[in-house]
Amino acid sequence: MKNILNKFKIPTVLGLGLIFFGLASGVFLVLREQVFLSKAAPDLIPQNITISNITDSSAVVSWETNSTVFSFVSFSPNSLQQQTILDDRDTTPKPHLIHYVTIKKLLPKTKYQFSIISGKNTSETLQFETSAPLTNQNEFTPVIGSVSTGNSPLDEGIIYLSFTGATIQSALIKKGGNFLIPVSQIAKDDLSGAFSLTDNMPAKLTVRSSKGESGIQFYLKANMPPLPPIKLGQNTDLTAPEETPQYDLNGDGKINAADNAVILQNFGKKPKDPNIDLNSDGKVDQKDLDLMSQKLKTLGSQ
Repeated sequence: MKNILNKFKIPTVLGLGLIFFGLASGVFLVLREQVFLSKAAPDLIPQNITISNITDSSAVVSWETNSTVFSFVSFSPNSLQQQTILDDRDTTPKPHLIHYVTIKKLLPKTKYQFSIISGKNTSETLQFETSAPLTNQNEFTPVIGSVSTGNSPLDEGIIYLSFTGATIQSALIKKGGNFLIPVSQIAKDDLSGAFSLTDNMPAKLTVRSSKGESGIQFYLKANMPPLPPIKLGQNTDLTAPEETPQYDLNGDGKINAADNAVILQNFGKKPKDPNIDLNSDGKVDQKDLDLMSQKLKTLGSQ
């Protein structure tokens, strides 16, 4: 009997040791995976999630991540069906910092649910609603322009266009830093139908990218010329009133000694042209000469 027990003693101890080693290894691997995920997850979490380009049959979901990652939208057109929708630039999944997904073939005035899968992270369930049918189109031309960072075109980013009372419009920035945003059909922000554009309507563009942000305010035109180049990190307001050419007194498009001579010719008088009275005190005197002199000095130092 003793010999029989001795015969099974070593294998039993060895077996127990292998079991404990397996458990320890499993715990170690799980913990290591958790540590890895805890370090990686913040960089992969979708940020600045934006719903744009909402129509009666489509919508765009866009977001950013701090690290390049395979990312896509998991979309539920109904409770029984789940679809995976890739980035507009991809036919097979590719890692990006800026993510842009168009969801199509939707129904008007309908709520839809979706989640963003970013690496091993899944966002909370989000939703958007499509607009009422957009039956009319305007004849406004697209808003076009370009974005640069330093002396180089911005190679990846999204540009958002907003009007008061309308849904946000957006477009990916293309190669060479160029962008084009159609404005022929825009939904109202309450999704009740089409938003009506008017000439000289205030508008705002916002650029988002991994390299920074920028903004430009401008007035929309029916036949919109290209916007001035946008530089990342700078904000431009084209709606601010232009400075009145107050010091160009002879109307030749320049400010120089000839304008100073106009003041001297009217010195001590109440001028017929009120613009010659630079400080608007009712007479042309030494104060006006001093203002012109200071202006010429400023221009000479530029």
